[in-house]
This record gives sequence, C-alpha cells and structure tokens, in this order.
Amino acid sequence: MIKPIKILFVVLALYSVTAKGQDMHFTQFYSSSLYLNPAFTGADVCSRFSLTYRNQWPGISKAYKSYLASFDHYLTTYNLGLGLLIGNDVAGTGQLRTTVINPLVAYEAVLTKKLSMRLGVQPGLGIRSINYNNLVFGDQIARGGNVASVETPTQNKVYFDIGAGMLAFTRRAWFGVSFYHLNKPNESLLGENGESILPLKYSFHGGYKHALNPDEKEETQRRSVSFAMNYRGQAEFDQLDIGGYYTQYVFNVGLWYRGLPGLKAYKPGYSNNDAFAIVIGVKTDKMNIGYSYDTTISKLTAKSGGAHEISASYQLCKLNKKKKKRLLVPCPKF
Repeated sequence: MIKPIKILFVVLALYSVTAKGQDMHFTQFYSSSLYLNPAFTGADVCSRFSLTYRNQWPGISKAYKSYLASFDHYLTTYNLGLGLLIGNDVAGTGQLRTTVINPLVAYEAVLTKKLSMRLGVQPGLGIRSINYNNLVFGDQIARGGNVASVETPTQNKVYFDIGAGMLAFTRRAWFGVSFYHLNKPNESLLGENGESILPLKYSFHGGYKHALNPDEKEETQRRSVSFAMNYRGQAEFDQLDIGGYYTQYVFNVGLWYRGLPGLKAYKPGYSNNDAFAIVIGVKTDKMNIGYSYDTTISKLTAKSGGAHEISASYQLCKLNKKKKKRLLVPCPKF
C-alpha cells in the first residue's frame, strides 16, 4: 500500500509542471538584501560578496533547498551601485529547479543631510527545469509498467524577467518597496502551447534602529535594538514577517514571527500562522555570519522539521573616516 505522504508528493510534483510558480523566500532577508530589493545594490561601504543557503522542511524528503550568491560594488563618482545575483532553488521528487541570473543597478540620491533615496532595477534571466524520469504518471500506474510517459525526460524553459525597487533611509530608519516579474514571464515546461505565468511579487519592508547607550565611546559596550518588518505577496498568497534584533558589539540575536493570524485564512480551519524564527549572528567590519532556525507552527509542525538557514558576507575593504561620512542604510545584516 502506498503511504499517503508519498501520494501527496506525486501529486505535488505533477502539479508543479503546470502551476503558477512561487518564489523562494529567506528568513534572513536582509542578509540576502539584493534578492529582497535591487535598490540595496551597493548600499554597503565596500564591495561585498554574499552567500545564503536554506534547507526548508528537512523532515520531509526532497522538500526545498535554496542557494543565493551575490556581489555588489558602489561607484562613488557616479553614485551607482552595480551587482550580480545568482540563485538556485530545488524542490520535490522531480527536482523542479529554478535558477535566476540577475545583473543589478541602483542609483543613490542625497535628498537632505538626513535623508537619502535609492532606486534599483534588476533585469535578468530565469531558467526552469524538471526531470520527468523521477516522476510517476497515472498511465504508468494503470499499465503496471515503469516506462516514462513523456518522450523528453528533461525539459528546460528560459525566460526574461525584470524587477525594480525603491529604498528611502535616514541614520535610524528605512523603508523600501520592491516589485518582481513586472513583465509576467511564461515559465511553462509544456512547450509552446503551455502557459504558466509567473505572477507579480511585491514586498514592503522597513524598520527602525535605536541605540541604547548612544554616548558610549567604548565600541565593545555599544548596544542597540532594531525593529523590522517585511510584508510580501504573490498571487493569492501573502505573509508578514515582523521581529527585532538586539546587538552588542559584534553579537546579534533576533526573534521573528511569520504569518497573518486573524487577518486572513486561505481555507476554513487553516489559520495563517507559519513560523517563529530565531536568528544569531556575528558582525565585524568585514565579515557577517548568521544562522537562523524556523520553528513551524502551522499544521505541518509534526512533519516539517522547520528550516535551517546560513548566511555569510565579506567586504573587500576596511572602513575609514572618509567613507563613514556617507549615509548608510541602518537595517540589520541578518
């Protein structure tokens, strides 16, 4: 007898061939800031390399694994940030794989002595593929055989994609908005006659940083708290991430909640509660390393195993007094 969980994965794998896609997401979205909003490109003092790995629902075989790598640099003479983002997401028995390759450009404008704004754009390519050899189709079960029902075991779809964003910030607060898949590309794997439109994704994010001892001259004793949020949606799905961080010297700890309880339920009896997450990190002038764990609080609690996420970034120069005069986005790095 086939276990119900195996049947579920067969159904999900088959549905993913024609379904409208949903983008990968990250708990440490500020460590993956170029993926959150292209306006963050070049927002740091120095050139920066960043890496993020997420293993979602490890308690379920072949669920979701996501990878991000990025590089960005700020051209002071032209007030421009330039960057490149590469991401890869693998899901399900059929190894449904989505790859994104996006160059990024952002322009920074100083509006007043205390307020700056950044505008960013992210054109690029999306590549979607699946391995049909790993799937079981209905006619195979009916015939009692194991011969693939499709002539081409693996198919790929390449499409053009574009996103844009805006970011406004002071020394203590920031607010941004971003939109992706503005051209609504067709990512169908069923050939010329297939249609699977990638729906518009949007995000509103912001926060505030408060120094607990602003007069403290000893760097090792400086403390601050940061409050932040990220509301994002795509097609009929939307969620709110809300949380905060405590920072002392190089050490950071954060607590996050994800969901929209009491405001929206996708189906009767299914409350929009997703997860609690704890984030710990170490931040120096050059290096940031963070780890987060999501505790699932939806009805998947017993099976999912939560989610593990690791992030790292490295800046290629040392901070100096001249560069510190530039107004920087005060958001967390995790």
